[in-house]
Amino acid sequence: MLHNRLAPTGGAIAGSVGRSITAATLLASLIAAATLSTLVVAGTAGADQVSGLKSQAEKISQELIQEQLQVGAYQQQYSVASQKVAVDSQDIALTEQQINSDMRQVKAKEHQVRQLAISSYVFDGNQSATSSGSIFSDHESTAQATSEYTTIVVGNIAKAVAQLHTAQHTLVVHQSALQQQQAQDRSAENEQASDLSQANSTEAQLNSDQSQVTGQLAVAVAQEAAAQTAAATQAVAAAQKQAVAPSPSSQPTSSASPPTTPAPVNGATTDPALNPFLQCVVQAESGGNYGAVSPNGLYMGAFQFSQPTWNYAAQSAGLPQLVGVPPNTASKADQDTVAVALYALDGEQPWLGDRCSQ
Repeated sequence: MLHNRLAPTGGAIAGSVGRSITAATLLASLIAAATLSTLVVAGTAGADQVSGLKSQAEKISQELIQEQLQVGAYQQQYSVASQKVAVDSQDIALTEQQINSDMRQVKAKEHQVRQLAISSYVFDGNQSATSSGSIFSDHESTAQATSEYTTIVVGNIAKAVAQLHTAQHTLVVHQSALQQQQAQDRSAENEQASDLSQANSTEAQLNSDQSQVTGQLAVAVAQEAAAQTAAATQAVAAAQKQAVAPSPSSQPTSSASPPTTPAPVNGATTDPALNPFLQCVVQAESGGNYGAVSPNGLYMGAFQFSQPTWNYAAQSAGLPQLVGVPPNTASKADQDTVAVALYALDGEQPWLGDRCSQ
């Protein structure tokens, strides 16, 4: 019958008492790594403050994630805008080079036109100086041929100059458009830079807020744990004062399976009185056997503690020397003391599911 009771009720201890263990473990993690998302706090004193700080920290954490995503988006947009400005600058530089090249060609062509105009004048431009034709021509046919050649060449060069002027004008218009585009891109770049700066500032503020709330939450959890420990210690002290003599109901009563006498451990010096609920638990969980061990080996002693639950409750009871000691090897006084402390911390919840709980 002992094993039948141990198997189901041991699971109840693992599920509900584990909440108290989680509180102590996560408090250490919170202080060491400022992790807020999985914090669990047992007890009621100060729970509202801890719960409020936890909600605030979770909200800041979510806002921080959103802001970090926004920073990434602004960073990408700023990078794109900067690349556009760089491309615009390259295009403007190439256009200016082409304009300068066209201007040099225009000047060269215009120089050729002037030279040919002078040549045309010299060979056939002014006949008032002589009645026989060009002043520098020996033969009239030669002067005529030179004049025709000059006219053709000048016309071709003038046409080329006009085309160069047109190309130059087109380039100037293109350059103006590029400069306007660059101005727009620079404006967009400045806007993205401003947004990025604001997002970085907001992210820094959220990091600061998160750090502050994390610190406040760690302090609140530590205060809550200290208050719980004090309450457990007071409960143990009160139970010890009531323990004038061992309670008959807390003695082993199972005739079918005599209780195992645990080896003495340097722990509690006084066996505290058990309240009616804990007296019931001793019988329901182990039949009064303080050396009992569940079939799977996870739950030990008269109250069927799991080792993590025992460690937590022993620490809260002011018996750190019992941490790590298998509960079934601890003395009856030690087990009763740790059970009283656990009841002060978590009430009936660690033993929910057995016949003693309401």
